[in-house]
Amino acid sequence: MKQFLSFVHKEFYHILRDGRTMLILLGMPVVQILLFGFAINMEVQHIRTVVFDPAQDAATRDITERLMANPYFHMQGYVYSPDEINKLLQRGETDVAIVYEQNFNENLVHSKKAQLQIIADASNPNTGTIVANYVTAIVSEYRPHIPYRIEVENKLLYNPEMKSA
Repeated sequence: MKQFLSFVHKEFYHILRDGRTMLILLGMPVVQILLFGFAINMEVQHIRTVVFDPAQDAATRDITERLMANPYFHMQGYVYSPDEINKLLQRGETDVAIVYEQNFNENLVHSKKAQLQIIADASNPNTGTIVANYVTAIVSEYRPHIPYRIEVENKLLYNPEMKSA
């Protein structure tokens, strides 16, 4: 142990004595923090979006228009079955699917609540979570305009434990 401590002491002495080594040792983390602070952008844009809308009523069209008016989303179109959603997500051709329940507007009016499901590709957990949060936020902004409640269910596929690489 004494030899090891002597070795550590000698190395510290050489590092402290050499100005270039000290510059690298202290300067590089600062440079990395500055570079990564400007280079890393967690904002997700151009989210490829499909919509499954069996109801096709005024409320679902309005919510869909609000989503597509947002610059983060790129509307790929409507799908006509849940199987299409699964195929598009499996092939990596879409990032998120918005699924309205059958009789969405009727449920809003009669039971004062309706459901909307967000199915997102969470193979990248950050992207999947951010996309789901974007949709939830837009739907939440829609809620104050009506006296009813829209329940949003998030379904993140391909990474149920939300582990990153």
